Amino acid sequence: MSYRGRILVIEESPRPETRLLWEGIRAEGWDVHAVPLGRTADRHFAGHPDLVVLNLAGADGDVTRTRYLDAAARMSLVRASRRTPVIAVDDGELSGEERPIGVADVIRAPWSVGHVAARIGSLTRLATMRTEIWRRLDTAQRFGLSQPDLDLSASLTDAHVLVVGAGIRYFTIERALSKRATLIGAFTIETALDYLERRPFDAVVLNLPLDDAIDFVEVLRRDPDHFTLPVVVLTGDTEPRMIEAVHEAGASDVVFADESEKIFAERVEAAMSEHRLRETLKAAYSRTRNPATNDALTGLYTRGFLMDHLGLLIGDARDCGERLTLVGLRIIDLAEVNAEWGWAGGDHLLRQIGGLVGRLVRGEDLAARAGGDRFAVVLPATDGEDAARVAHRIAGVIETTAFSLPGASGPVYASIAVGIAECEPHDDPDGLCARAFAAPEA
Repeated sequence: MSYRGRILVIEESPRPETRLLWEGIRAEGWDVHAVPLGRTADRHFAGHPDLVVLNLAGADGDVTRTRYLDAAARMSLVRASRRTPVIAVDDGELSGEERPIGVADVIRAPWSVGHVAARIGSLTRLATMRTEIWRRLDTAQRFGLSQPDLDLSASLTDAHVLVVGAGIRYFTIERALSKRATLIGAFTIETALDYLERRPFDAVVLNLPLDDAIDFVEVLRRDPDHFTLPVVVLTGDTEPRMIEAVHEAGASDVVFADESEKIFAERVEAAMSEHRLRETLKAAYSRTRNPATNDALTGLYTRGFLMDHLGLLIGDARDCGERLTLVGLRIIDLAEVNAEWGWAGGDHLLRQIGGLVGRLVRGEDLAARAGGDRFAVVLPATDGEDAARVAHRIAGVIETTAFSLPGASGPVYASIAVGIAECEPHDDPDGLCARAFAAPEA
């Protein structure tokens, strides 16, 4: 299982039920350390966590709970490009919809490993995206570009959700989401695909048998326009093999039917927030485009920008103990295209593939033209295993896309070699790039 990140749990008196919760989170790939509040100053325990969990259910009385919430408020005042998100696990003491200062989410008992793991994953990814935009702007500033004013609130006003499938759960979905978004129902996959071509959505909810859900997600992930659109699957099937297959197909989240409507709504809302933020970041990145930073042919970042920014990312990864992976993509048959259709034909293919790569990367990833027939994608806070899934999905979309070239009598297809290099402590930008392109995977 891939490494997801580091979680610091603050608790005084662990309970059996929360101990089981942390064990479940570890089984999901997270490195979980639970310590009392007084020991968080210990560098060995505090380190650089990706997320902090306040276990209010394990706090000894009101005084300790107040100290926990004061600590969360102080964390929110830290002025830094990377502010660690904080969530609270509560046993019902906090009233109603109360969300204390500095706490991104309150998860109330009864706890579900799937729910807590999904919220942790969503919040840490949002934090990674926010951190990366400031790093990206810092690098752009070194190339002479000024920093624009950014609004990273990712407001969910006027959100739209496509619900695919019929059945009794449709009414559950409607009750859970109708106050948070406009719902558009499609009872068949064909109707859903037609709706997706007509208008933008913030998320798709699949109320389908898992075999059909897998087919739908695979079709969606082959479309560059919907490659990053969140897909949440609602199911009553808990068979592990099928759930794993849904995730491997590219689903953003799987929610089980026995979860509460509130939990389901929170998970869909989290997926929509992440999508809105991703779109905000992509728009911000596009505003930093400049001949000094972007390749004139593809619009992606230049090799110079890539190497400069990669140095910053490697330093941050080394200091914070984060994962960082570089993906190398090479067009295998570009020489043949140049030979048959000339350099203009090769440039036309490069322009189209570069545009695809730019549309297919995640919000926090950096795509660059590394030179000639090569593209690089930098994936912050991502290990080699997860990066390989992203890389092969991108390569699969490129290889199944029909490209047009001036003078060609029909569609032209490209073959892509994929290389994966996870950053190691001794790496520098040149070494990491060399490893990513040295031995492409099959």
